[in-house]
Formats: sequence, C-alpha cells, structure tokens
Amino acid sequence: MEVAAKLSSMIPIDIYTSYFYQVRFMTPQFVPVSTAVWDPKWFHAGKGQDYTFRDKNGVWNGLRTPWFRPDSSCDGLCRGPETCSHRPQSCPFLRCYRAQLDRLDFSDTVKKLVTAAQYYQEKDKLPTLPAIVLLVHEAPTNPCSERWPLQSWFRDNGYEIKEFSKIPTI
Repeated sequence: MEVAAKLSSMIPIDIYTSYFYQVRFMTPQFVPVSTAVWDPKWFHAGKGQDYTFRDKNGVWNGLRTPWFRPDSSCDGLCRGPETCSHRPQSCPFLRCYRAQLDRLDFSDTVKKLVTAAQYYQEKDKLPTLPAIVLLVHEAPTNPCSERWPLQSWFRDNGYEIKEFSKIPTI
C-alpha cells in the first residue's frame, strides 16, 4: 500500500474513468479521451472519428487514445447480455482487454497522459494541469464495461483512478 501511495503522489495529474454521457457536465479542467473502438457521432460533431472540437462548455471532444482501445484480439468475445454472467473477471472480452492493457508499459503510458494534460493546459491557458478522463460506453452500474480492466490495471500498477460523475441538479 505504501508503494501505491508513493507512486500516486508521483503522478502529477488526476485520471478518471467515466462514460460519454458525462462529457456534457465537464469543464475545461477535464480532458475526456475515448477508449472505445467507435465513439458516438456527437463526440466528433458528426464529422468522422478523427474530428476534434470544443463544445459549448469549452471542453475538447473527439480525443481518442489508440493504446486504450480494445484491439482485434478482443473481437467477437462479447456474446451479449443474454449469455453474460455480469462478473467482469469471467468475461472473455474483458479478460482479453485486461491482457492487452498488461502489455502496455505503465510508465510510458502515464507519461503520454501527462504530456497530453500539459498540452491542453498550455493550449487552454489553464492554471493547473487538467484531469484526464478515460471514456467508455457503459455507465458505472454496468459491470460489463472496459472500466473494470482500466481501473484494475491502474490499481495493479499502484495508481488508483477515480470515477468522474456529475449528477445534474434539478
């Protein structure tokens, strides 16, 4: 536990997981980055998967990270809700995705995220480094989500990531 606390204090940015719906509640202090194979069309203003733009809140949309996107080794492993055990550890797709993450160099990956945060801090003239938010399609209540492998991979590498959630006030 001491090692995890020490490593977490050495990483100068906050990293979150969340889902696409939550982007509408973010501020420029958050940089949402898709981990999905395909993003919702609105995330790219309907102009293709490579289009980025700032939304009305000044938040960058359309950013993607290829190293967190499930690769072709995971294709066809999800059998859908009718055969799902709703236990992430027993899901062939999520196990494959976690194995993909395990092949990444953690330090190099964190450096890339920090570099991205520094870029958007400078570009947007932010007073502090923005947080990186790794987006998945599913809400946190859905156990069948790339969120579990992402969070467990970071945790197993000594860094606890948070869940971004902004519940709208009525």
